[in-house]
Amino acid sequence: MASLTQYSVGACLTPNKSFNLNTLFSVFPQALNATSHIRNQKTQLSLSGKKLQQKLISNIVGKNCKYEKWRVFGSDDGSCGIAPLPLPPSVLEAVQDFYKAINAKDIQALEQLLADDCHYQDLVFYVPFVGKEAIVHFLTKVMDAMGSNIHFVIDAATEGGNLTASVIWHLEWKDKEIPFATGCTFFEYEQVEGELFLRKATGMEELPFKPGDLVLKLLKSASTFFDLYPMAAEALLLKSHGSGPHEGLDTLLDKLRGRH
Repeated sequence: MASLTQYSVGACLTPNKSFNLNTLFSVFPQALNATSHIRNQKTQLSLSGKKLQQKLISNIVGKNCKYEKWRVFGSDDGSCGIAPLPLPPSVLEAVQDFYKAINAKDIQALEQLLADDCHYQDLVFYVPFVGKEAIVHFLTKVMDAMGSNIHFVIDAATEGGNLTASVIWHLEWKDKEIPFATGCTFFEYEQVEGELFLRKATGMEELPFKPGDLVLKLLKSASTFFDLYPMAAEALLLKSHGSGPHEGLDTLLDKLRGRH
């Protein structure tokens, strides 16, 4: 890589361009000393423009460095002799590696992408999966259920702040899209020693059964029940976060069914 000094000299003393001694002096004060040395030797008037350039370079760079040979190394690569900074790790690339590992059924690669205290929440299930071992066990069953011909395909991926990304995906069987197999997942990463590890993932999959307006009716019934019986609602909601997370929900649904 050429240094800034080399490039500047090459730019000022290129034979194909008109030689401007004032430009050289403004860039390199050493050139003034070199010219004074030439004057003392009483050779300035006898040198042509091109020979004067070669003589100046010989005094600045060194007598053992020939002009044409040195000039090859004076090309401008845009770096000005400064090494480029390394790029930060990409969250989107980490997400792609996650799905590539699942599609390839590569459990070892998958383990290397997860933080030890990773938290994986699939909203189809009642409880989240916590810890690398539990998540790998769950995803191994997912890969087994997918077989050898079903793969994840990313439709859209958007990187957010604080090492996060949102992904919309679907499943394909032999490059053919499977109906009712679309989902979205929100990823949260952490950076350790320059590498990204999955800290938390929250996903939701499309269901074959489309409840439609039934969801709105259920939501209306729930909000009415909560407003009429706030103490009972608080007890049910707190119970939903206990050891049996579906128990409070089942009780609430039983009460809602009893009202209609």
